[in-house]
Amino acid sequence: MSSEAAVYEGGYTRFQMNRMGLWFFIISEAFMFLALHFYRFMALGTERPEEVNVLLGGVLTVILLASSVTAHRAEQAIARGDTEGLQRGLLATIGLGVLFLVLVAYEWSIAFTEFPPSTPYGSIFYLTTGTHALHLLSGIGVLALVYKAAKRGAFTAESHWGVHGGVLYWHFVDVVWLSVFTVLYLL
Repeated sequence: MSSEAAVYEGGYTRFQMNRMGLWFFIISEAFMFLALHFYRFMALGTERPEEVNVLLGGVLTVILLASSVTAHRAEQAIARGDTEGLQRGLLATIGLGVLFLVLVAYEWSIAFTEFPPSTPYGSIFYLTTGTHALHLLSGIGVLALVYKAAKRGAFTAESHWGVHGGVLYWHFVDVVWLSVFTVLYLL
């Protein structure tokens, strides 16, 4: 019996307890982004500078949606016992995440002149996109650790909580970006 399948007090498996703990963490993080979104509307209503690069925001969105696909494929691969597919999917996801961060840095370098951090919209924009970028960076770190463990053969079709947890967090970061894109770029 794997440690994920072992039953603990209360009748829960280790996998169930880990998953519940991760969901509590994700929900608490979601409230933080919700507060940032509320702050945006309280401070500015739906006012948005014309200089906001909606096209680049759309490109960033497509990149993160593609990364969710590669992350899902990685998890599906290990569920079939395909460790090479897991590693390919993780590397593709990490690569797309790094590309996203590079484009966010590029966007910031241009946006600083259009709506500086000292402006109300600028302060909300940089705080929200910066917080998201830090979450994405931590997601890249988690997936890099999962990749390193996968290279050592730490996961099997029957036991891959680390993959599941890392991919679930990655999906959360992607979903948060959809809300950030909507709130900052479209509304």
